[in-house]
Amino acid sequence: MEKWKDGLKNEDVLVRYKSNQFIKIIEKAEAIKKFDVNLFLKLIEKLTVFEGEKIIVSLLDGTEIEVVIE
Repeated sequence: MEKWKDGLKNEDVLVRYKSNQFIKIIEKAEAIKKFDVNLFLKLIEKLTVFEGEKIIVSLLDGTEIEVVIE
């Protein structure tokens, strides 16, 4: 959340806009009971799958989350 709050102060209008959008999404977040395609498309840029090893989830704000496949 700090990354997005910092983004609100950025000189780049697009960075401020994206930061504001992410903050709104997180503030409205609830427990997910089933896959929400609209939420997925608002947050995820891409998924990179390494066969049998891991998945890297890249968010639209540049954050990357590594998930190890067990």
